[in-house]
Amino acid sequence: MNNPAPARGRARTARPIVLKSLVASLLGAGMLSHVSVAAQEALPASPDTAVVTVSGVRKAAQSAQTIKKNADQVVDSIVADDIGKFPDKNVAEILQRVPGVQVSRGSGEAGTVIIRGLGGVVALLNGREFFSDTGRSLYLADVPASMLQRIDVYKTQGGDLPEGGTAGVIDVRTNRPFDFKGRQVNLNARVENRDKAKTNNPDLSAMVSDRWKTGIGEFGALVGLSYQRGRYHDEVAFAGFPIPIDNGVTGAENFGRFMGNGDRKREAGNIALQWRPSPTVEVFAEGFRTNIDHRFQNNFMIGFPPHFAGATITTKPGTNNLDTITRLNQDAPGFSSTQAYQHDVTNQQVAVGARWDATPTLRLTTEVARTASYFKERRVIFDFDYTARGFLGAVRSGGGYLDFPGTNMEDPDDAKFRVRGGTDIANARQGTSNDWRADVVYDTSENGVLGFVKELAGGVRLAERKASSRGIRDMWYANSAQNGVPASSFPGLWTLSAPTGGNYGVNRYVVADHNYLLDHTDVVRTILTGSPAQLEDNPLSYYSDVERTSALYAKAKFGFHMGVPISGVVGARVVRTEQTLKGNSSIVGVVAPVSVDTSRTDVLPSLALRADLAPTLVARLVSGRAVERPAFADYNPALRLTEGVAATSNSSGIVGTGTAGNPNLRPTRSDNIDVALEWYFAPTGSLTGTIFQHKFTDRSVEKAAREIINGREYDVTRRYNLAKANLEGFEMSYRQFYDFLPGMLSGLGLEANFTYITGKQTNPDGRESTFLGMSKTSYNLVGLYEKEAWSARLAYNWRSKFMAEERYRGNDKLDLYVAPLRSLDGSLSYRISKQLTVTLDGNNLLDQPYHDYFNKDPGLVRDTRRYDRAVGLALHYKY
Repeated sequence: MNNPAPARGRARTARPIVLKSLVASLLGAGMLSHVSVAAQEALPASPDTAVVTVSGVRKAAQSAQTIKKNADQVVDSIVADDIGKFPDKNVAEILQRVPGVQVSRGSGEAGTVIIRGLGGVVALLNGREFFSDTGRSLYLADVPASMLQRIDVYKTQGGDLPEGGTAGVIDVRTNRPFDFKGRQVNLNARVENRDKAKTNNPDLSAMVSDRWKTGIGEFGALVGLSYQRGRYHDEVAFAGFPIPIDNGVTGAENFGRFMGNGDRKREAGNIALQWRPSPTVEVFAEGFRTNIDHRFQNNFMIGFPPHFAGATITTKPGTNNLDTITRLNQDAPGFSSTQAYQHDVTNQQVAVGARWDATPTLRLTTEVARTASYFKERRVIFDFDYTARGFLGAVRSGGGYLDFPGTNMEDPDDAKFRVRGGTDIANARQGTSNDWRADVVYDTSENGVLGFVKELAGGVRLAERKASSRGIRDMWYANSAQNGVPASSFPGLWTLSAPTGGNYGVNRYVVADHNYLLDHTDVVRTILTGSPAQLEDNPLSYYSDVERTSALYAKAKFGFHMGVPISGVVGARVVRTEQTLKGNSSIVGVVAPVSVDTSRTDVLPSLALRADLAPTLVARLVSGRAVERPAFADYNPALRLTEGVAATSNSSGIVGTGTAGNPNLRPTRSDNIDVALEWYFAPTGSLTGTIFQHKFTDRSVEKAAREIINGREYDVTRRYNLAKANLEGFEMSYRQFYDFLPGMLSGLGLEANFTYITGKQTNPDGRESTFLGMSKTSYNLVGLYEKEAWSARLAYNWRSKFMAEERYRGNDKLDLYVAPLRSLDGSLSYRISKQLTVTLDGNNLLDQPYHDYFNKDPGLVRDTRRYDRAVGLALHYKY
């Protein structure tokens, strides 16, 4: 395990100084607060001393701190200070404030979430599994912030949590009516301006909750609705593969532009009913549903440098890396492409459950849930070739710059845009699940079972998950009779791209109109194939998986004194998984169905120890095993074989090739250890640190291996459990409100956290490499303010460079890295009255671009990506 001072080896850089300064500042702030709190307790109260009311942001911080302190596992929580007042729109955006959690942005929102550099994250909804079509987890951007009660991020996993997350578990909790003292009405209206999309987008939500006492007990009901529309603009300026071009100069094989523009409409609703017929019995029913209508396009423009002989070439000062390549008297070829998408998504879950306190020491709970997710996609791709006169390629601001002096790229005839080809794709995926669980908790603290055992608990979970995928034939049509016909011959088919927000050469160019491609697909098919008919389903795109799991867990809480109070939880979860996998194989063009049954049993032990070193100082040691199941598509038993052509001869003939899934894949297993020290020096003040280690086995990798099938030899590519890896690091977090400061300054608060990670994976060939997507260092600084009618947040996020792709697109000499990323988000609220609050918020305030490059050389650039800066104005009504 690494020492928490890894910066020693880089002492000549500025980063260790920043790290040491941050640590010293956090310790100093904690000591200052401790002294200040102690002084306040020692001095008699003055008549002029202000009384600090714990509400809003402070109350949320205090609740989150209490959850962390009292948890058995290593947990970080975010609690809604007031419904609808988060500066973020969805759960994924909120999570980037949590220590060790990082998110990636794209398509107008934050989406993918990783914990400690790892993607093996299980996202739950109210403690239950929730997934997206054939995926394994909840898409966190689908949960609007207005429905949120709290988020619990489990860095370690106990036996009572559903299995499946080697990196951690994110449990998203929505509100229930008994969470409120009485009637609660919340209305939120927000409009958001996005600078590059040049759009104003609505975000509306409402929640009504109430509870009533009747002759048969107390009832509660809650209904929440949300509507969000996001019209967004993403843009990328890129340079292609680095290649030698002239006199030792390293340049790019092409330059281009990528534009992502879309319109996403997301509707969400939740309902919760509770009935408490007596103090010992409670019954609930709840449901959650999202509908997503997402129409978007990805369009490209690619230009190829002219023959280098005769071109004017300049290099970056002091390097052999290309700066510019110019040739004005030669034709320059290229093409533009539009990929038009229509996604229709429905995700829903309903659950019914009950709790019964059978005796003062015995609690029984049970619930049954039904989850269903449906995804439907239409995708039409259409390309134009062009021939421009003159060429200017360059590397600018971390990406590619492309211009054609003397050619109007907005005129399809001047740039000679003409039909190149296209394709028509459609597919559908779905997933359903039926789950039942029952749990029992027996409090033994009063009757002294074994003396030190305080609580016994156990439970069972049975689930049947079904996932399937099907699509039509995916074929590129490059030989239609319309190939080479000028784009101007098809009015309505062509349009201009969206203008770029940055200066990367050509600002707009001719592309196929994505709305036309989706709304007039029959016309597009006629252009490409001569017929408006859609092709038949592709049997090779089909697979299905029925996965049945039976899980049992047992755990015991214990406590004793050994100089200081020691408590803990020991337990295990045993999971039996049975699968029926189906698909269609193609053996040299002959399609046949295939079905495979598999089964396995996983045992997942866990141990959590806690020592209360002082009333405000807690030490933890947590150890456990977790598993991460492969994606359903990786299990697909279908095999596609092609006979070899000009391959190596052997005793069986020419070696062919093949691709397949692997129904025998095992889950990735992770043995995890966390050691934590937590100091809670005030009700809303803490300083915590955690050292962690993960050891992975059975990581799956894609590999080609020789297989004999029907007496013939083939090199078949499929995934195997071959890799192992280690990851370790530490994280620290600080939170405090400075109530002891005078006057208006007493409203100030600060949250800060820092994470350091290092790790390597061992590949099947014995070669070691770093984790993809792992930043060694990251931190968050969140300034808080709450005083009288004002409240504010300003959140800064930073993460160091990371490897995005090893052996980029099969080239074993190129690795792709992403430059350090930063973001700044904020919000400012003013309470006009007890019921009405106005909020101004902003995301991506720094307009931070994303840069990536090859082989740790920032001069060998690939992309610069830019996303919308968003500013929103909201009204929040609470009754």
